[in-house]
Amino acid sequence: MMQNNFTFKPVEENDLPLLYSWFKKPHVELWWPVPQEQEDFFKSFLERIRAGVKKPYIVSLNDLPIGYIQSYSVNQVTHSWLPKLPSDGNVVGIDQFIGEPDYLYKGFGPLFIKQFVDDLIAKDPSITVIVDPDPTNSVAIRCYEKVGFKRLGAFQAPWGPALVMTYNQ
Repeated sequence: MMQNNFTFKPVEENDLPLLYSWFKKPHVELWWPVPQEQEDFFKSFLERIRAGVKKPYIVSLNDLPIGYIQSYSVNQVTHSWLPKLPSDGNVVGIDQFIGEPDYLYKGFGPLFIKQFVDDLIAKDPSITVIVDPDPTNSVAIRCYEKVGFKRLGAFQAPWGPALVMTYNQ
């Protein structure tokens, strides 16, 4: 049996065509609205990379790009819609998806998310990691629960309803 070897490469400008193709797949676009035009997508994504607020990565499995993950520091002032989080340390949010349809529903999501979260915690054991899927996205919620995330509750985010979940080691 082949071992799952996930790597997380910071997104670079030359990754944008691949990312755009993933963001336009129906299973991603349903939950991640992005600009319709490729040029607008590239511009907005380059601004995100250069701002440095969110850290975007290409997820590869045995050197084959299959998905996307990003992390960001959750500042309770700018994220004032969030409930009080059970943490004395920093709070880090993550968002992710599998872009390649051939890798959906095969258990890869929980595996790469767990590895990514464990890597974050290894670098800073005081952090709390959260996700905030749409409460109707049952596939994502099941995935996060397999990883070890627990539901805090549904809240109204600026973009719509969000189920806040925290990672419990």
